[in-house]
Amino acid sequence: MSSILFLFGGVLYAQTERIGRAEVQELGWGGLEKGWENIFEMKDVEEKRGELSSLDVVLADYSPVPDENTDLLLTFDRSTMHTVYDSFPHYTIGKVDIFPSQNYKESIRKAAGFLRYSNIIEVMPREGSVFRSDTPLKSFTIDFYLYPTSITNGGSVVEWYAPTVETGGNPTGFKAFFKNGRLHWLFENVFYIRGNKATGSEKAVYVLAGELEKTPVNEWHHHALQYDANSGLLTLLYDSRESSLTWLTETGKEGGTLLQGRFSSYLAVELTLGKQFLGFIDNFRISRGAAQLYNGKFINEGQLISDVLDLGYRGTKLVKFRWDSTEENGTAVRFFCRISNDYFLPTAQPGELESSLLPEARIPQWIPVKNNSEFPAGSFSGRYMQWKAELYGTRGLYSPSLHSLTVFVESDPPPSPPTLIEAVPLNGAVRLRWVKNRESDVRGYLVYYGDSSKTYFGRDADLGDAPVFVGNTDTVTLTGLKNEQVYFISITAVDDADQESGFSKEFIVRPSGIYGKN
Repeated sequence: MSSILFLFGGVLYAQTERIGRAEVQELGWGGLEKGWENIFEMKDVEEKRGELSSLDVVLADYSPVPDENTDLLLTFDRSTMHTVYDSFPHYTIGKVDIFPSQNYKESIRKAAGFLRYSNIIEVMPREGSVFRSDTPLKSFTIDFYLYPTSITNGGSVVEWYAPTVETGGNPTGFKAFFKNGRLHWLFENVFYIRGNKATGSEKAVYVLAGELEKTPVNEWHHHALQYDANSGLLTLLYDSRESSLTWLTETGKEGGTLLQGRFSSYLAVELTLGKQFLGFIDNFRISRGAAQLYNGKFINEGQLISDVLDLGYRGTKLVKFRWDSTEENGTAVRFFCRISNDYFLPTAQPGELESSLLPEARIPQWIPVKNNSEFPAGSFSGRYMQWKAELYGTRGLYSPSLHSLTVFVESDPPPSPPTLIEAVPLNGAVRLRWVKNRESDVRGYLVYYGDSSKTYFGRDADLGDAPVFVGNTDTVTLTGLKNEQVYFISITAVDDADQESGFSKEFIVRPSGIYGKN
């Protein structure tokens, strides 16, 4: 079995696989050896090293977008061991001692790693931030993603908490910490029963609220705290679902007199992340009001679209697509392709003619593809092909992994030049005979004739102007030619894809009346 060399994207492929009687070639992406090249667009997906170092495509990590209510947002997408590049005017980044996840384990999303008890991030709230204001505490949200690698009592995710002179040396502020496997929030000397601060009739209320769910290790989950200053409701959320409700009123019930909330102006310590916490933190955010929350760590849908690939020949046939993917917990990978003998732009869609080089009727449609299933013979062929993969997650919590893709194509080069055996001059005619091509898809032959070598613009034959199509035969007689005029004749073969071979040997003949009747 011989192998046909094939030029694809600047890389010469010579791989073949026997499917039935066809020898086909493989175009490959991903896996252990190949990358994801010749890609036109990656939308909400990204490449990651998976198991056994294969280069996979997965749904992109979800990252909140800052808006007018965002007070602080640390995404850690560009962080180093000692630098966090996110910048917000009401905070100053201080000490940074973390392990960026990309330096630790590539299968972990981009996040800040706290792998030692000494790892920490310190951020100083400045005037104008949510927590540094002379006015009563307004509504706010704190949310983040956690991936604990170990959970111990007292491990703190975030805290702004220290003794102050104002409280007589007692601690004040808040912290989020683990107790018995669940995340708890403590507010101490922050909320007060209304009274006169100067006379001491104002009384501090100790607020402790805990999530109902235990936080698992080695899993990403989203945690949030929302405080509504208008109703006094303190809500803890786990993966965007309500986990715990606490009414910060004098009665501890809905409709009671609201507690007064404020942070001490003497609380001049840094807000710290990851104190005695082991694991990863991502997308730490402080917002004014009730922030829009997302209940997953991945974008829900993504798309990978190839460029328009030149397969070399008009008659190239698509045999099948085969991909390797992990699709668990309701996730899915779906493939589509389209093919045409005419080049089209990667963005071309029917109805969007401004993005196409072709009329709308000739823009190929996207066709869904089954994994490792052969296309019906002759159903998909053409020179230009494009594919796309759509990745679907489950509620943002799970992502499929596309490990590799192989597209099998059967090349169909133009026919070989036919062998012209003879050109016999006749009276006002020439009889041609040749050896029929061995290619099974040759549908006929074109006869070229003219009055000079390799210039075939003849117009005398009864069958028509050159070239004359004569069908799938091995002989033809051109009548209507002029006697005593020299004709130069050659033929080509044409296949079902309208691909034409090179020219046969050229014959030179002179019809004459001396040959009598044909």
